[in-house]
Amino acid sequence: MYSKDNIEYLDDTDELDEQIYLTDLIEVDTLQRIQDAFSKMAQMAALTTDADGVPVTQGSNFSELCNEFCRKSPIGKARCENCDKMGAVMALNEKKPVSYFCHANLVDYAAPIMLGDRMIGSFIGGQVLSDEPDYDKMRRIAKEIEVDEEAFLKAAQKTPIVKKDIIDRAAAFIYEYAGILSDMAYKAYHSKQLSVEALQAASQKSDFLANMSHEIRTPMNAILGMTEMALREDMSSAAKEYLHQIKSSGKNLLVIINDILDFSKIESGKMDIIEVSYEPMSLIMDISSIINSRIGNKEIEFTMDIPCDMPRRLLGDSVRIQQILVNLLNNAVKFTKRGEVHLKLEFVPINDKTVTLKAAVSDTGIGIKKKDLSKLFKSFQQVDSKRNRNIEGTGLGLAISQQLLKLMNGKISVKSTYEKGSTFSLELPQKIVNPEPIFGIPEKAPKVAILARNEYIKKQLLKSLNDIKAEITDISDSGSFDNITSEYFISEKEHFNSTMENFAAEHPEIKFVVIDKFNAIGNIKLPNVRIARKPVYSLGLYTAMGLAAEFVREEEEEDAENFQFIAPNAHILIVDDNSVNLTVASGLLEPLNMKIDLASNAEQAIEKIDSFMYDLIFMDHMMPEVDGVDVTHIIRRLIPRYADVPIIALTANAVDGVKEMFIKEGMNDMVAKPIEVREIMSKLRKWLPSEKIIPVEDPASADGDREQSAKIPEIAGLNTKSALSMLGSESLFYKVLEEYYISIEKKAEVIRNYWKSGNVKNFTIEVHAIKSSSRQIGAERVSDLAARLERAGNENDIEFINNNTEELLDEYLKYKELLRPQFPEIGGAGERKEASADKISDMLAEMLGAIDDMDTLRIDDVIEEMSGYEFGGEDKEYFEKLKSAAEGFDTDLCTEITGKWLKSLK
Repeated sequence: MYSKDNIEYLDDTDELDEQIYLTDLIEVDTLQRIQDAFSKMAQMAALTTDADGVPVTQGSNFSELCNEFCRKSPIGKARCENCDKMGAVMALNEKKPVSYFCHANLVDYAAPIMLGDRMIGSFIGGQVLSDEPDYDKMRRIAKEIEVDEEAFLKAAQKTPIVKKDIIDRAAAFIYEYAGILSDMAYKAYHSKQLSVEALQAASQKSDFLANMSHEIRTPMNAILGMTEMALREDMSSAAKEYLHQIKSSGKNLLVIINDILDFSKIESGKMDIIEVSYEPMSLIMDISSIINSRIGNKEIEFTMDIPCDMPRRLLGDSVRIQQILVNLLNNAVKFTKRGEVHLKLEFVPINDKTVTLKAAVSDTGIGIKKKDLSKLFKSFQQVDSKRNRNIEGTGLGLAISQQLLKLMNGKISVKSTYEKGSTFSLELPQKIVNPEPIFGIPEKAPKVAILARNEYIKKQLLKSLNDIKAEITDISDSGSFDNITSEYFISEKEHFNSTMENFAAEHPEIKFVVIDKFNAIGNIKLPNVRIARKPVYSLGLYTAMGLAAEFVREEEEEDAENFQFIAPNAHILIVDDNSVNLTVASGLLEPLNMKIDLASNAEQAIEKIDSFMYDLIFMDHMMPEVDGVDVTHIIRRLIPRYADVPIIALTANAVDGVKEMFIKEGMNDMVAKPIEVREIMSKLRKWLPSEKIIPVEDPASADGDREQSAKIPEIAGLNTKSALSMLGSESLFYKVLEEYYISIEKKAEVIRNYWKSGNVKNFTIEVHAIKSSSRQIGAERVSDLAARLERAGNENDIEFINNNTEELLDEYLKYKELLRPQFPEIGGAGERKEASADKISDMLAEMLGAIDDMDTLRIDDVIEEMSGYEFGGEDKEYFEKLKSAAEGFDTDLCTEITGKWLKSLK
């Protein structure tokens, strides 16, 4: 036994070469069970620690002396951890079990848990006395660890006294236990290494695919750009057709690249399934629009069989479901020259809360040979590649669809007859949110006459009418309608000639439905004639017949009572890096008489939160450096009194699943940008402490400065009606508009710099901010352009960013002049700046790079950037020459002028 007078405490800075944690290799529950079993058997205390002596389990059978005094004292706790580590190191050095006296004069024993030659933890036992306690020494220890002396002595008296041979046997036993744990740790580590290597191999493959895809975009940018430039020139029709083929092929290549990126995400495990509440009918309408556009002028009829009893709302990943269905339908269109592409949906109940969504996509296309069916869902393979060599695609679409369905617990199958067509069927469980059917079958069966000679349209018409038990008179063959007595008459547009139009005018009691192309413009000007646009499907037909109300996508509507309150005792913080958004949010909340603080970045927010207790925080999502989610993590972890304070995200990314993401990250709710008065008021009503909400009949009347009604100023380039519907006040509108106007020049320069430097992350954050602030004032064109660029930034679509950023900046900067008359007192904001020699050199270097790459779009971009600066003297002459050469596509002359200009700067 080691002398109790020769304890040397280890230096806290002693560390292993590589940090490997015991709990990474053996679960805490397993360690706890082993430790508890030993403690129960030996009737002594036991504990498992990491390599530094810090406990990783709950102590088993701890003595009162240790549990209530030593480890509850900060000084004692530090000493205990040091003793635990010391004991394990001693056993490691001695290569045998050892016992020793801890700092509290108790006998302990320890054994190291090893990973090869590294100690990753220790197994501790003991907390007993070997003889009667030394009370003088115990008093000294109590003083040192700053605990009550008398209570400490009483606890010492309760500590069991154990003979040395029993202690030695227990030490030997625990040494064996530690050896077993060491073996377990090594095996776990070895398995983990194999898993890491496997993941690295998969990651390398995925990274290669992603990097390859992104690398292709750079030359594609030049190809598409040069093609676009060439199409502006005079040339023969044959040459122009060749260029159109190049452009079309380039765009198809970009579609292929997107497939590869999706596939790499799935393979690397980075594809997340996000379940949200969605309307199946909205999904169907979106898919219909996409596929009709894809069909274009092909001789294909697109039809849909949608059941009347389809639930109004389901829970699932609607984005991925749409991706799969569009993929299958696109394939059907791609491999069908003429005939039909058909989508059939069914919703089969599993129980009261779940349905199986069944979808079948069938076509009359080229079909698939039996021997090729096994290739269908394999990556990078197309069946019958010789026959399909002119049909674009990666062979990834079906593989991606199958993998997505697996992630959602679904499955896919195929049936095909060569030369006749194919049917792809999928099944996918979905939770029911609102079981109410989309359409109820009418009590009285309608009487309907039909005139349809297209076999596919006629087949779907009959199916949809039979679903509502209609009495059908088919005059498709005879074409005679003189003796028709039906309530409804459904005809294809090509058969609705002047004779039928006269018949419709003479029979106002009959409701006529004319089936027309999906993109047809105009209506038939008879009160009893309605148009049903293709594709033909149940709800569209019933709506045109007047049997069903037109489908309207659901929007949350809040009760009027949500707005009838003030909160003068509430104190809130609004965090947003965009000054326009801060002005909007604080202005909208002004009539509630709340106390409002503002912060424009994470640092300011943390400083204010740390020094004051707010009732509620509105937190911007996308901010440079530290975003709103990270700020929320800091608040929740480091400021305990804010554990239950509501934090509401402000975001322009109000897509499916984002609210759930915010809640998962520690926020409570979200408000979509552009901020609307109804939404932000309803969130305050929901989340402010109830005792701080004071009901009033009209909050506007409680605030004398609030305008009772908003006038609509006419300002060129702005949808002021839309802006005022969100803001509700003309004075707030002008306040926000002024903030927007003042920041235009600065924001445009920031976006340009991030774009030119290739900083996609911050570029995306800035255009995200422009999107919401522009929508807030009614600058809808700018907002739409910014939204497209934000999406490109999130997808790392550099080509799209390079091709469209200048258009955004042009539109955005136009508002300097458009808004100048509204703020004459501010003066000429945003005049062109004089270019420094360094700035000119940077732009000329960019020009040389663009010329070397033959990238005409970048050349144009550099000229556009230069146009934003004022040049004097010789620099002005060089700029005019360079601009003229660039407009003439004379790259040799551009190189010569750029070289001379750079030389003159030196």
